[in-house]
Amino acid sequence: MRILKYILLLLLLFSVAFMVFVATQKGDYKITRSKEIKVSKDIVFSFVSDSTSFQDWSPWKSNATLKNLTLTSNDSLSQLINISGIANKSSMRFQKTKDGVLVTWEIKGSLNFKLKFLSVVQGGVGSVLGKELNNGLQNIDNYLIKELTSYEIKVNGAVTKHMTNYIQQIDTCNTEDFHKVSKKMLQNMMQFVKKNEIVILGLPFITYENINLNKKEIVFAMCVPVEEEILTTPGSEISGGHFDEFLAVKTTLVGDYSHRKEAWSKARAFAKKNKLKEEPSLGKFIEIYKVSLPNERKPSKWVTELYLPVRRIEYAPKSKTDTSNEVTSTSTEVTSKQ
Repeated sequence: MRILKYILLLLLLFSVAFMVFVATQKGDYKITRSKEIKVSKDIVFSFVSDSTSFQDWSPWKSNATLKNLTLTSNDSLSQLINISGIANKSSMRFQKTKDGVLVTWEIKGSLNFKLKFLSVVQGGVGSVLGKELNNGLQNIDNYLIKELTSYEIKVNGAVTKHMTNYIQQIDTCNTEDFHKVSKKMLQNMMQFVKKNEIVILGLPFITYENINLNKKEIVFAMCVPVEEEILTTPGSEISGGHFDEFLAVKTTLVGDYSHRKEAWSKARAFAKKNKLKEEPSLGKFIEIYKVSLPNERKPSKWVTELYLPVRRIEYAPKSKTDTSNEVTSTSTEVTSKQ
C-alpha cells in the first residue's frame, strides 16, 4: 500500500514538473509554409483577400475569424486571425510562376498553454501549426481548382424581357474588384429595402450601359425589382429606375462569375448567327443572380442569367435595281417570354 502511495506521489510530482516545463516554454512563434497553386495570381489574391471567403478555406473552421489589415496590389496582404480567442498576425505573399502563383503564408503570435502542450508532445510548434497552414493552403487550392473551373454556359435563345421597375445604386470600379464591390453594394441595397419596408418583386440584378469585355473599368448598377417606380431624395446613393419590354438573347451561366466574359461572348455569337443585332438603345445589359451568395457558397452551383438587348434584322426580296435591301426591325416575336 505504501509503495502504491509512493508511485502515485511520484506520478503527481512528475505531472507537476511536466506542467511547469510546458508553461515555461517559449511563448512566441512564427511559422511559414508555401504552396504553388495553378490558378492565375489575380484570382488567388482576390479570393484570399475577400474576408467573407475565409470560411471556405480556413483550416480552423468555426473557431477562427479573420480581419484584413493591409493589401498591396495583388502582391501581399496582412491579416489578423483570431483562433479560439487568441489574436495571431498573418501575412501572405503572392509570386507569379509559370503555371500559376506561389503563395507563402506566414503566421506569428503567442502560444497558450494548450498549444505549448501540443508542441511539446508533438515535436514542436511547427508540427502543430505548420500542419494547419498546409491544410489552409491545400483548401485554397482545392476550392479554386474544383469550384472556379467547373462551369457550364447555355444560350437559351431570344426572349422577351418584360418591363421592370427597380431601385438601383450606381458605381464604377476596376474589373478585378467588381465581385467584392458588387457584394457590398447588394448588402447595402438590401439594408435600404428593409429599413424603408419596400416590397421587392424578384431577385437582385445588375445592369450595364454597355458590355466592353476588354475594359479595365466597369460602370454598373446594382438593382432590386419593385412594384412601382420609386423616387428618392436628391443626393441619395439609391435611385429609382425603369426599363420597358425589350427583345434579348438569354444565356445561363452555371458556375463562378469569372466566366461571365465567355458567357457574354457566346450570347453575341448566337445573336450574330441568328440575324439579331445588338441594340443597347432598346434595353439593358442585365445579369440576374438566380443562385448566389449568401444562400450558396459553392461557385460551381451559382446560376446567373444574362440578357443581351437585340433587334431582328429582316431582309426584303432582292430586286434588279436595288442591292441595298436590309431592313431592321424591333419585332418582339420570340421563342419564349421572361
